[in-house]
Amino acid sequence: MKLNVTILTFALLNVAIFAPFANAQNSKPANVFAETVNVREFASRIEALGTLEPNEQVELTLNAADRVQSLYFDDGDRVREGQTLLSLAQNEQRALVEAEDARVSEAQQQLDRVNRLIVRNAVSQSEVDEAQRDLNSAKAQLRAVQSRQKDRVLVAPFDGILGFRRVSVGSYVQPGDVVARLIDDGEMNLEFSVPSTFLRYLKPGTPVNATTDDWPGEVFEGEVETVDNAIDPVTRTVKVRAKLPNPERLLLTGMFMEVTLTADSRSVPAIPEESVQPVGPRNFVYVIDTNAGDLIATKTEVQLGIHQDGFVEVLSGIQAGQKIVTEGIIGIRDGGLVKIQPKSILSPSGSSRGDRNLSTAAGEN
Repeated sequence: MKLNVTILTFALLNVAIFAPFANAQNSKPANVFAETVNVREFASRIEALGTLEPNEQVELTLNAADRVQSLYFDDGDRVREGQTLLSLAQNEQRALVEAEDARVSEAQQQLDRVNRLIVRNAVSQSEVDEAQRDLNSAKAQLRAVQSRQKDRVLVAPFDGILGFRRVSVGSYVQPGDVVARLIDDGEMNLEFSVPSTFLRYLKPGTPVNATTDDWPGEVFEGEVETVDNAIDPVTRTVKVRAKLPNPERLLLTGMFMEVTLTADSRSVPAIPEESVQPVGPRNFVYVIDTNAGDLIATKTEVQLGIHQDGFVEVLSGIQAGQKIVTEGIIGIRDGGLVKIQPKSILSPSGSSRGDRNLSTAAGEN
């Protein structure tokens, strides 16, 4: 019993002797570096892989069967809309058109005669009606043979570049035989898939940057044109189509491209990543407040968003204009005094040297 009393007396004596020194040490301001919370531009960055398709493409075919009489293009030619590319043998069809044209002229003359006679009551109205029907029938037949004649001539449906020619003069072609492929490459479609979680960021007009190993160093800019109306139930992705202008014709069909979308641009408060102190699933920063002339570090919970260029987006907890501790967090406690050191103490080589400088500054004070 006597020994326990002696130990207790010794412990109380130690507390009485060293308590003033501990209080003095705790009351000494911790040296820190601090920054003011500023507003920065943030945007959601979406990356994907895609494949290029032409704005328009078509396999050129004919609706008639005959031998090729004339060709007006070669491999890789650029053509304009309406330009004649190929013509089949026309002699027989031309004769049919001339015959039907003659029938129309004859029917028109017959109608003119009965119209003159009807004035003198020399013919009945039924004869006039019959002449009119004959004329209408002849005109319809003429349009039919003219249409079949047009089917024997192939024209470009839009501006573009032709692929390999697959027929020659004298070749016999049938309906559906491919003559060549025509591609409109003035503007390219870039199709890619992104996770459906990004669906809220995708809308027509969203900027798109694309690169390809086929053209190192080149960045092709465009924008989202269409978002598909369904989500793939297996991959949980949605297809997106973007338009890429191709004025220099550098982009070709089938190119593999890396896509980057910048969506949901916003101006929000941001803090340096090193100022964040994670504790489990929660994140804290030390906010510097003034109390009776002293600087106090208050541990404050924050909700964070995306990281970008060494900064992190602040969703809630602090506001722009507040001052926070960026370095020296280890040496401070919630509600403790701090002393802000000037930026000149920081070493440009990295934060580790900055911590040594900070420790040196703390030792000097």
